Amino acid sequence: MQDHSIPMFSAGGSVVPRLLEPVYDPLYQLVHLHHHGAPDQKCYIALGKKDPNARSGWFQRHFSPKELPAALLDPDWKDGMDVYFSLNNFFLPRRTSNWTREIRALYVDIDYYKLDRWKPYSPEAMFDYIRMEYVDEGRLPMPSYVIFSGSGIQLIFLLEPVAYLNKKAYLLWKRLQSHFVETLRDVGADSMCTDLSRVFRLAGTFNSKTGRQVYLVQYLTAPYSMEMLAAGWLPPPPPSRHKPQPSPRRILKQKKPSQQRKPGDPPKTAFTPYTLHLARARDLEKLVRLRRGEMDGCREYTLFLYRYLMLFLTHNPQTALQNTHRLNEWFSRPLSRYEVEQATRSAEEMWAHQTGQKNLSITRKNPDAYQTVGYFHNNQTIIKHLNITPAEQRELVTIIGKEEKNRRERERKERRRREAQKPTREMIKQRAEEKIQRIHRLLAKNPGLSIRGLSRMTGFSRSAIQRYMKQA
Repeated sequence: MQDHSIPMFSAGGSVVPRLLEPVYDPLYQLVHLHHHGAPDQKCYIALGKKDPNARSGWFQRHFSPKELPAALLDPDWKDGMDVYFSLNNFFLPRRTSNWTREIRALYVDIDYYKLDRWKPYSPEAMFDYIRMEYVDEGRLPMPSYVIFSGSGIQLIFLLEPVAYLNKKAYLLWKRLQSHFVETLRDVGADSMCTDLSRVFRLAGTFNSKTGRQVYLVQYLTAPYSMEMLAAGWLPPPPPSRHKPQPSPRRILKQKKPSQQRKPGDPPKTAFTPYTLHLARARDLEKLVRLRRGEMDGCREYTLFLYRYLMLFLTHNPQTALQNTHRLNEWFSRPLSRYEVEQATRSAEEMWAHQTGQKNLSITRKNPDAYQTVGYFHNNQTIIKHLNITPAEQRELVTIIGKEEKNRRERERKERRRREAQKPTREMIKQRAEEKIQRIHRLLAKNPGLSIRGLSRMTGFSRSAIQRYMKQA
């Protein structure tokens, strides 16, 4: 008889209840446990199943969080065979890592039964071993819940949702994911299970290979923050005692000092969609301040572009509209609230189309151009519509033309040249004039002096003397 008591154990220094009651309810797993609080109608969660009748052997559909409860009433999903769900959600109904909207979990798929040492263990006994040897010993945090998949076990660590476009957070997620998998490699952790589009078995469904029903056991209710996991379980970087000496071949290939990046130089990597939108929005605000609100002739376009950028930055139409009204108030002659909403309505429609919330019939030479999130207006288009002068471009960060870009590049090169103490063109010209004057003075004292004699007296090469005499 199963023990339904709630023993206590230590996880990360705090005592929490260990819930032993198995859960077979897919609605609880998806809606109440895993995807609770997912952005309403603004993301998609994938449900899929093995289907021998399908061309690829796989059938898949995507649902918004509101659609999930009704979808899970379908027997194919509720108690079907070999049913899976996505741990993260996506911008579009397309289960690929590049379209991930939120990172919601870390996970480790443990196929312990593939190793002879652990094959005799049951899934429940195997997790008890992992809990004692890894969790209780402080080598691993306690999972939020464990999926007993009918053959192996899957550890799920729920996270405070973070946007995939946050590059820093994504890199931290990759480090944690790789570390957890590496920690459990001895018990059969799948090293290939490290991508954001991964799917796992749904509770209440059945595993066709073993005939067993999938269930889960929940251990924690509050999600982890990645910063806390990194501080508690990521190993510190190894100390670097000395810098390794490069090989002679590598030394020859090293860049010249003038070609190397300096601390003050901007990075050469391209903008991410998020940073590009943020930089352009800040440039629009600065442009309004530079013109002291005098935006007549381009108010509508400024507000349209600003609302469009705010939608991608906030993912909240109401917040984006409020920020657009705020920018309108900076104008010396602001539009009415009705005029603002009418002039910028198409920005929200375009945003909804690009994020997969609304389909628009768009005729364009390159129809795929709209599939890339946020890249809609280039700098030349913005400069033309807003009549941004070269003087104004000098004050902006990213809304600049080719001439301003080249000017900044020349300034960077000149600064690097000065820092490297390399002579400028003016310095080179001045030194050449001094050498020519010296040759003239020697010839004035010795009219018949040959080029060889001049070379011996000055230390200049004969070819240099000939060049200086031609210049004179």
